[in-house]
Amino acid sequence: MNKSVFKRLLGYLKAYRLRLFFVFLFASISTIFTVMAPFIIGKVTTTLFASIKDGIFYWETILWLLAILVCLYLISQLFSFLQGFYMAKITANVMREIRSDIDKKMHRLKLNYYDTHTHGDILSIITNDVDTINNTVSQNLTSIVTQVITAIGILLMMLTISPKLTLIPVIIVPLSLLSAAGVMKSGGRHYSKQQELLGQLNGYIEEMYNGQQIVQSFNYQERAKLKFYTLNEELKSSSYKAETTAGTVSPITTLVNDIGYVLCAAIGCLRAIGGWITVGNVQAMLEYTRRFAEPFSSLAGMAGSFGAAKAAGNRIFTLLDAEEELPDIKNCVIPKDRSGSVTFQNVRFGYTPDHILMEDVNLTIKSGQKVAIVGPTGAGKTTLVNLLMRFYEINGGSIIVDGVDIHNISREELRSRFGMVLQDTWLFEGTIAENLGYAQENMDKNKIIASAKSACAHDFIKTLPGGYNMMLTKGAENISQGERQLLTIARAIASDPEIMILDEATSNVDTHTEVLIQKAMTQLMKGRTSFVIAHRLSTIRDADMILYMEDGNIKEIGNHDELMNKNGKYAALYNSQFS
Repeated sequence: MNKSVFKRLLGYLKAYRLRLFFVFLFASISTIFTVMAPFIIGKVTTTLFASIKDGIFYWETILWLLAILVCLYLISQLFSFLQGFYMAKITANVMREIRSDIDKKMHRLKLNYYDTHTHGDILSIITNDVDTINNTVSQNLTSIVTQVITAIGILLMMLTISPKLTLIPVIIVPLSLLSAAGVMKSGGRHYSKQQELLGQLNGYIEEMYNGQQIVQSFNYQERAKLKFYTLNEELKSSSYKAETTAGTVSPITTLVNDIGYVLCAAIGCLRAIGGWITVGNVQAMLEYTRRFAEPFSSLAGMAGSFGAAKAAGNRIFTLLDAEEELPDIKNCVIPKDRSGSVTFQNVRFGYTPDHILMEDVNLTIKSGQKVAIVGPTGAGKTTLVNLLMRFYEINGGSIIVDGVDIHNISREELRSRFGMVLQDTWLFEGTIAENLGYAQENMDKNKIIASAKSACAHDFIKTLPGGYNMMLTKGAENISQGERQLLTIARAIASDPEIMILDEATSNVDTHTEVLIQKAMTQLMKGRTSFVIAHRLSTIRDADMILYMEDGNIKEIGNHDELMNKNGKYAALYNSQFS
């Protein structure tokens, strides 16, 4: 998986191959000039010793050598800046593309993905994991090139100065790498666990903070603290192991390399005394010996970063590879009819192929009919309307809207024919006007106001600071539950759909607000085909058709009087609410 992750990450860099070429070229030039510096310094030292020995100060030679040294450093830093500048632009573009791919994927995912993953975990992927990849690419990609060129350049310089002394670092460095190999391998496992636990902790924190009122109402604080403490301790332990493991790499390699440095110094001094090598070259060899180990230590030290990047990449690409909604067919049909007729023909559905929930569902709903869906919790009421809007794909049969099979209609076109008012209200950060006009960009203000009046929301909106321009906070928590519900109804009216899906939402509101909501919903359903997921059966007695569902299937169909006369499951449920 490691190989495939980095292969896919490199795929994002293909579009920037030319820029990367120049980045690597600049990095190479910078590194080469830096590598040459110790050799020049050694020449200066040798010239100084010669001046002492000969009694003549070779100032002209020394000045030239120093001038060359200054030029080397200036050129090196210039190209280092250029490679950093261009690499930063490449990294920013790549991260933008990854985030864009994730965002596009979020809109194509099957609905059950959100049912099986917490919001905090998904947020952790989009933020923490992408940032981890960003740090690895920006900091380590050019560093790898730099370190490799440094190692090769230093090796060539050492061979030029003294092939015999070069044997010492050439033997020592592989020993340091072998000593760190096992540590690097175990570090990857710890980083994977760390990223997984980070996602879990983020998800739990979001859940607890969003549900703080419930937490306190049920005196769950201490248990919440305990669970947080447990997850936090697990994350601490995993992070500690990951960082400790990665941190041991550098000391191990440094120790082995220091031994090589001492050996090179001792043997080099003996050879200088014997006249086999100049003092300046001994100095240069010592500097090169110390530097020769650094690229390998740096590469080894990157193990932790690449381990974290591998874990983050796994989570990102797992999301990007998650099962999507089936794509729309080519040459989709736009139904000419906009009456809102719906037909279910032998519909079969199951969340998994081996567990069929609905079997052979047949329904015919005429234009303008009010259809109520009732039944116990988990009966399949919400599933039925989700199938209608293609949030899930049926396993057999067909669903026909306005005379056309919904599989032959694009999702955008299909869903434009529906309006939804759910029990769980959802409004976005922004003005009230922006929320009401959500279905259409730059919706006419008069249309927004008219929809608010129809939904019995206009009067309370006028009393709010800023009116229609009032900013709603996240989750619209700066207005009441009843007001939020009226706004969602107004939003649905403004979209002017031909088919309405309503989940009765009059619980947890005062009697006055409940009357307003019921009035608004009546206005919303006027002249439209409507599906009402009913909780209070008294509100759907006037429904043209009532579906009693149980265990995913429709058990009874009829109007209120017909079902009451049948004295079946619906009648039992109705009587239980008024007994």
